[in-house]
Amino acid sequence: MNLQYHCIETEIKKLYNRRVSMGLKKGLTNELEREIEGLKTALETFDFRRLRSQHRQLAGGKNQWAILNVDHHGIPEIDLPIAKQGK
Repeated sequence: MNLQYHCIETEIKKLYNRRVSMGLKKGLTNELEREIEGLKTALETFDFRRLRSQHRQLAGGKNQWAILNVDHHGIPEIDLPIAKQGK
């Protein structure tokens, strides 16, 4: 996800809406269904206010990429590859 123009919460919402729309138009595949469920879980469980305050790069407005990973138990996590390189 590119966080240059939006915060992490907005990007996840936009991605969720696009994936749901795709599923309605083209039908759900197992992969798409897992992706939608992971995004939904992220939206329901992440404390976005805390994430943005602890990790300024998640607030948007910077050339930052984030990767949303969902493990085999359906638990989402955010990876910040650019931030890790800068350490």
